[in-house]
Amino acid sequence: MIKCNATVVGTVNRPVEIRSGRGDKAFVTFGLAVVVKDGDESVKLDVSVACDGENDEVLDLIPGERVKVKGVMTFKRFGDTLYYNLSAEKVSGNAKKEDSITGTLRFKGTLGSKEVFERTGRKGGFRAFDAYSSEKIDEDQYSYVWVHFIDFGKERPDWLGPRAGIEAEGKLELQVYNEAVSLGCRVETLTQWVKQTASK
Repeated sequence: MIKCNATVVGTVNRPVEIRSGRGDKAFVTFGLAVVVKDGDESVKLDVSVACDGENDEVLDLIPGERVKVKGVMTFKRFGDTLYYNLSAEKVSGNAKKEDSITGTLRFKGTLGSKEVFERTGRKGGFRAFDAYSSEKIDEDQYSYVWVHFIDFGKERPDWLGPRAGIEAEGKLELQVYNEAVSLGCRVETLTQWVKQTASK
């Protein structure tokens, strides 16, 4: 599970459409182009936005308009492509700020196979590790989304090691390298997640 309470600023790049969901409940969708910068590199992301109901302010949006959207962002990977889906709670037009995706990421998943080492940086000691969240997308096929974590916690939990299950929450950080974006998180809370096994 990966979710992010996010604020996204960008430019409408797909026309607004009204669609029907479960129980024929109407919802509105549109696309948002967001340029993510990291140092000297930048990448343009395509964010799919969905809103409940038929909000007049949203219906009036046109491609090229600048907007700020607050809501819950989720991430899904199919093949080599990571998709960004935003369930909007508030949409504001005429956004003046630069493109950005900010927010608090909540994660439940499993560490990779590498050992977790203590490191020292300009801000003191920390530990860095990668973990993945999996989702079943077909009968025998799973999708994996990886997140890179930086933890400045004073004490390292005894259980934190390869293949450990974790629940984490912290600041979302999008990292750009070779025209690709990866998910990062500066940890604020970290607890062990004990995965439940199916009973026979």
